[in-house]
Amino acid sequence: MPAAVSLPTPGLGTRTTATHCPYCSLQCGVTMTAGDRPATLVPADFPTNRGGLCSKGWSAPELLDHPERLTRPLVRADPTDRTSPLVESSWEVALDRVVAAIRATQRDHGRDAVGCFGGGGLTNEQAYQFGKFARVALRTSAIDYNGRFCMSSAAGAAIRAFGLDRGLPFPLADIAEADVVVLVGSNPADTMPPAMQWFDAGRARGAEHIVIDPRRTNTARNATLHLQPLPATDLALANGLLHIALAEGLVDEAYVAARTTGFDAVRAGVADYWPDRVERLTGVPVEQLRRTVFALARGRRSIVLTARGAEQHRSGVDTTQAWINLALALGLPGREGSGWGTVTGQGPARIHLFEAKRLRRSSQCGLRSR
Repeated sequence: MPAAVSLPTPGLGTRTTATHCPYCSLQCGVTMTAGDRPATLVPADFPTNRGGLCSKGWSAPELLDHPERLTRPLVRADPTDRTSPLVESSWEVALDRVVAAIRATQRDHGRDAVGCFGGGGLTNEQAYQFGKFARVALRTSAIDYNGRFCMSSAAGAAIRAFGLDRGLPFPLADIAEADVVVLVGSNPADTMPPAMQWFDAGRARGAEHIVIDPRRTNTARNATLHLQPLPATDLALANGLLHIALAEGLVDEAYVAARTTGFDAVRAGVADYWPDRVERLTGVPVEQLRRTVFALARGRRSIVLTARGAEQHRSGVDTTQAWINLALALGLPGREGSGWGTVTGQGPARIHLFEAKRLRRSSQCGLRSR
């Protein structure tokens, strides 16, 4: 990563602000100087990026002056003709048109005929206000955001298992100190490069990293072991790993008895996922299945991380729940330096779930932490 450089000297009319990169969930710290053009930034010594940025962060100021950036609202030249060209307008005219359309639609078709769609790139404060606008001002239940088929599956599974959704419930620094990390369906080497410093530090001290991904990604190339399941077989794979843990006596029975409920149902649910069958379903050799389970169970500090590759399925909640089941059965959550977490895509996205959550019921058996 490029090293931090000295701050630019602000000119007349400029303002320097300590803020964050707007892209992925790392929310890397940056210091932005804007007003005079071009705007500039330098990375900050922030806990997640420690003075580094990826190409997206370094190029973020370029969007401010991009020739296609909209700086004024556009409205249809003829408001009754949706094929008429878009023309620049004032905010007063544009907002009046929005208000008129909302009122007419709700009057004719009911309040839920108007929906709101947010994005994970909004700040927490913006997301909260957006939700209140939908619920209180518009009184509509139709609110959603771009994470519906993103990490909401992980949120649903976490709420079912733990009673709350905490995303990644430990700092990235824990990854560097873990003895074993199983990364399911994520490629941070390409999607959030500053995070790789923590993975690199772990491998440098001898940690065993196991990447589960059908593709041979840049992250997988550096792993100790790369499992390549057939697409859409992540649920069978997780259940198969728990089956092996049960058969080999690797389950932390005292932890399960004292800190979870529902284990009998989970035990019955994975009974049919014997290793040879899981190999046929997933394409992952039995030897690799066993090595993964034994590594997790025997590591002093073991972490299971799931991400979009395992979650973006029709059965995404079930699949994430199965990986949580494995982590709980091995007694990882609550143990120092160990646990389960999800690698989120965008930092502020989770507050949208509190405003927009509509998660379906599921048949997957699940452990619940006390």
